[in-house]
This record gives sequence, C-alpha cells and structure tokens, in this order.
Amino acid sequence: MKREYAKLFSFLIGIAFILSGIIFTLTRVYKNNKAQSIEEENIIAAEIKNVYESFKIKTEEFSTKRDLINSDISEYVSYYTGIEKNYNDMIEELKEYENLVIEVEDTAVYLKKHCLNESYSDQDANNKCNAYIINYEKTVNSFISDIEFFNSKIDEYNNWIISENEELDNEDKYTKVERYKATKYKEYIDINNDGTYLGRNSD
Repeated sequence: MKREYAKLFSFLIGIAFILSGIIFTLTRVYKNNKAQSIEEENIIAAEIKNVYESFKIKTEEFSTKRDLINSDISEYVSYYTGIEKNYNDMIEELKEYENLVIEVEDTAVYLKKHCLNESYSDQDANNKCNAYIINYEKTVNSFISDIEFFNSKIDEYNNWIISENEELDNEDKYTKVERYKATKYKEYIDINNDGTYLGRNSD
C-alpha cells in the first residue's frame, strides 16, 4: 500500500515539475514577446518622429508655394486678357505646384503606413501622426481647391470668348483655353475616414 502511495506521490511530483516547466516556458516566451513588441514599437515611434521632420519641411514648402501661386493666379485671372497672355506660364506654375504635392506625399510614405488607425505609448509619436493626418489632408485638398478655382476662371474666360465672338460663323476664329488637368490629385481625400475633408474649399 505504501508503495502505491509512493508511486502516486512520485507521479504527482512529476506532473507538478512538468506543469512548472510549461508555465515557466510560457511566461518566458510571453515576456520575450512583450519585450520584443515594446522594442519594435519604440523603433517605429522614433522613425515616425524622424520622418515627420522631413514631411514638415515639405508641407512648409508647399504652403509657401501656395501663397505665391494664389497671388500669381489671382493677378493673371483678374482680367480676361491676362488669362490668354499668361496661360502657358500659369500651366507651368501649376505643374510645379502639383509636383510639390507629390514630393509631400513621397516623404510621408512611412507615416501613412504607421500612423493611420495606430496608437503608440509614445505621446510625441501620436502627436506627430495626428499632425501628419491634418497637414497631408490640407495639402492635397488645398491643391485640389486651388485647381478648381483656376478652372472656374478658365470656364468664365471661355464663356466670355464665345459670347464676344458669337456673331462669328467659324469657331476657329477664336481660341478657347484648356482647363488644368491634374495628373494625380483629382478628388478630395479623407485619409482617416472621419468624415472631414480638411483644406477643402479653403481660402
């Protein structure tokens, strides 16, 4: 009888050692995974803050360029003869303007990948992500808004040309000008799907 108790006791001791080993292993794996996860998050957060500085510089360049563009366009389209005279220069300026939006987007590839629908224990990284969302939406939507304004003036000019020459039988006797066709940015964006299109129809 004592032998059977001894066997049972030894068996239970063996099971306890096995369970202890499993628990120890799982705990160790969990701690290692958690430590690795924290390390990876810290690396991402640090890169977000680093990349944001380049992004910020580009958005500031865009803002400066936008002021110049709006000043030039307003001057060119303030009278119809200015549109015809300065049309080619305006188109070239708008191409440069769109290329700057592309540069802004190119600097933000990492931010787009790691900021949307993500949150970090590093509050500064979260702030940079929020600033990225705001400034990127404003950049693209402001550009689209500016192009819409420019094209509305082109439409007004073309309608004026037609009305001024409607007595002519041959339309080839006057020339309408083309609207600016953006190569990439054609629709307003809401990258975080919050229902707000920042920069849309902004002044």
